[in-house]
Amino acid sequence: MKTILITEGDPAGLAPELIRFSESKLQVLSDTHRIILFGGLHEEAYPFFKPVESFGPSPGLFYFCIFSKDNRLLYNQIAGKPSPITGKSSYLALQKAIEVQKQIKNSSLLTLPLSKEWVIKSGAESFRGHTEALAQAYNCKTYMWMKGKKWNVIPLTTHIPISQVAQRLGAFEWEDLGHALKKSQFQGKIGVLGLNPHAGEGGRVGDEEIRILAPGMDKLRYLGFSVEGPLSADSAFLSESFRYDLYLASYHDQGLIPFKLLEGRAGVNVTIGLDFLRVSPDHGTAFSLAGKGICDPQAIFSCLDECA
Repeated sequence: MKTILITEGDPAGLAPELIRFSESKLQVLSDTHRIILFGGLHEEAYPFFKPVESFGPSPGLFYFCIFSKDNRLLYNQIAGKPSPITGKSSYLALQKAIEVQKQIKNSSLLTLPLSKEWVIKSGAESFRGHTEALAQAYNCKTYMWMKGKKWNVIPLTTHIPISQVAQRLGAFEWEDLGHALKKSQFQGKIGVLGLNPHAGEGGRVGDEEIRILAPGMDKLRYLGFSVEGPLSADSAFLSESFRYDLYLASYHDQGLIPFKLLEGRAGVNVTIGLDFLRVSPDHGTAFSLAGKGICDPQAIFSCLDECA
């Protein structure tokens, strides 16, 4: 029996609605899977989950509240209004899910969107994101693989200021990425996006492509991967030039903006480098839409399909 662990994310965002909109799919999966949801809301928010404080061996839908009974959040009071309390709730749900994942074999992790801003305001000042938190918790190198029906992107640098990108690229450990790709059983052609406009134009518009990216690509080739580039990022995602199974972007927005535009709401954020599957929708908390009943659950459906 497989176990799917789900973190509620920030309960002031879309996550609670995504869960409720997914009831029918979750009910079907729960016939053969043990599905455990971790959150800070009162269990009345998810009436189709059974509130528990421990987990038996049977399949089903179970809800574990990370707050005590007299300190639970009221879901109908916080939609669209994040606070340090909702940030703390999302962070503690993640920490508890990690703790349980380490105890349960054959379990996968589905993390719903949280707000780094409000997690930090809750007191977790070093928090940079799910991917980085998982790397720390499991003492391994992790990478953000944005997986779609047609497009796949890994940003070589993630949640850092743009002013630090070149420096971080210079310290990037290409061999570790190669090993993570092998662990994920990736086979295909890789295209590497240049950092500078027109991929540096042979050093005329920056030399990071020659000095940093080209040697890194050679390391991936040595590990047996088919790699081309550096590519001019402004044309790499044009449909007529599509020919790569995976794109490596120099920085977060360079890869994720075209990915989200092309894949819409069906994209899945997969963390590679771990010994288990971790997925997340490719969208954020959407506080401005929370509580209005208009969210699109397509991304969480895609995540559940990955976990199943």
